Amino acid sequence: MNSLPNFKIEKLSEKLAEIDSEITKNFDTIEDNYIRALIDRRRHFLALLGREILASGDQHISEISDVYKPRPELDQSICCWCNRIKTLKIQNISFECSVFCNLLLDHTLPTSWNFDDDLMVIHQPISTDILEVAKERNQKHIIIYVTEGTPSSEIIDLAKLHKFFVCTSIESLERTVSLLQVSAQQVISISCESNQANVLEAKAAIADAVNAGKRTRTENTATVSRFGKSWATNTLKNLRCLQGSKNLHQLKISGVEDAIIVASGPSLNKNVAKLREIQDSVFIVSALRSLPVLNSEGIEPDLIIQLDAEDEKTAQELSSNISRPVKNLLLEGTVDSGFFKIPANNIIWSFPQHFFDIHDTFGTKPTPFNVPSVSIYALSLCQFLRFKNICFIGQDLAASCGKQYADGATDLLPAHANMSMFQIEVPGFFGDTVLTRNSYQYQIKRCSEIAREWEQQQLELNLVNATEGGAYISGFNHMTLDEFIEQRRLRTIHTHKSIDFSSNFVITADRIDCYLQSINNTMTRISNIADMIVKLDKQTEKTHGIDKKIKKLTRKFQDANDTTSLLQIAMQESIAHVLGTSRKVESVDTYAQFFEKVKSTASLLRAAAKG
Repeated sequence: MNSLPNFKIEKLSEKLAEIDSEITKNFDTIEDNYIRALIDRRRHFLALLGREILASGDQHISEISDVYKPRPELDQSICCWCNRIKTLKIQNISFECSVFCNLLLDHTLPTSWNFDDDLMVIHQPISTDILEVAKERNQKHIIIYVTEGTPSSEIIDLAKLHKFFVCTSIESLERTVSLLQVSAQQVISISCESNQANVLEAKAAIADAVNAGKRTRTENTATVSRFGKSWATNTLKNLRCLQGSKNLHQLKISGVEDAIIVASGPSLNKNVAKLREIQDSVFIVSALRSLPVLNSEGIEPDLIIQLDAEDEKTAQELSSNISRPVKNLLLEGTVDSGFFKIPANNIIWSFPQHFFDIHDTFGTKPTPFNVPSVSIYALSLCQFLRFKNICFIGQDLAASCGKQYADGATDLLPAHANMSMFQIEVPGFFGDTVLTRNSYQYQIKRCSEIAREWEQQQLELNLVNATEGGAYISGFNHMTLDEFIEQRRLRTIHTHKSIDFSSNFVITADRIDCYLQSINNTMTRISNIADMIVKLDKQTEKTHGIDKKIKKLTRKFQDANDTTSLLQIAMQESIAHVLGTSRKVESVDTYAQFFEKVKSTASLLRAAAKG
């Protein structure tokens, strides 16, 4: 961390020259495994060099060729060596043969490849060979994607051993990519399918899922960077609230096929009276912000959702501002504890996949989707609950008549944007153009991507946008709420709506106490390690011995940090800069600067764990 970027560029260029010299000297005289290791090192250093050039901001160095120019004949020799698979006989093609798997990776891996950060998706492996070969070549991040059948026990065991990810659906693949704490500048997919038509189809689907996941990750990084500390501390404070509450995965809905998702856009005021007429015939899911608008018309939503942490003052005052208990309140565990005090017949909770240690400790399943807004969360929830007809109202995703919220939608929660932010033109519900802002534009795209994905999986699913005056959402049927009501005959349909929960999921006080104590102990250890690193890094005279001690302590820090999700979430912005997942490209902190932040954050989490 302390080296100047130009110094790093110089050192990386020297390393590459040494590798090239070694390859040239020994190309025809040594075994394949040694040449392979040299070429892989070359790939890795080229990737590091490219990243350092980008981070340096040096106007005189814009690309790798400005500082590193290998001889053309060497590049040609390496290319021929890596393409030897093209001369392989058909009888020697087998994914259960390590020789073939190595030849395949020689051919597939790009010239520049970061084995620590870049991502490999292996589709439908028939054995562990391809996975073991990739791991032997120091590939760190691997997603195993299985679309037919189930992964063998050997593959599952290997995945657990090496912390590979296993995905069995395109949604889980996308979600996994969106949650990866690595830069993953490059992603390659390797299909073990024998049917070439299936291979092409799988590669296209994987590429789409990866791109969607990376876009979501970018949005998530920005969001977590902003709220990470409050999410992590709120989580620790909220654990005791989980006793006696329900988990999202226990929720069961029956007797009704139609769901109405109530967002808080200006068009909500047009439709709220019509919603009152059909409230007994549909399942109504609403953002907490929309509750005052619904209550003013005598509508009791079946489920209220709150995801945003909000500030402590707003959250703590909420319970006194809600006049009667809501039926069911769904909260992500990252919200301020004040939300758990809202009067409700049932409080339902969930934690995102980020919180792996909480899920491991309490045996819970993560939130089954990773999305950028409460409305898309509600949409994904309704699809997860297998509703056949899902209709948006108030999901304007644009300004309408000079407003961004319905009248009454800021009575409980404050506005988080102003009208000056709405400067982007997008197609409107009525065929004209409307003005939106950056985050809403992303949500429009995300809704369209989700619609395309679900169309292939649930043929009978009917997605409707009844937001009159808002943005047009590709993939949705656009109609007024009146037209949707008539189409579904909701004024005359007789339903027996039932909202139930499967058997109680018990989280005991003892298990919560044990987890909180473990967090306190881990944060104390991390603080002590960070303090030692800071003192070493601040020494005026740097020696090889000091550098060695810092690296040893850094590994201890990484080992402790790997046991919990909380510090990573709380320090998302600093970690994003180090990993390269931040929107900003800049030089990172010194060891002392970074670990001072670690000490401060660990102290904050320790205090939250103590309560």
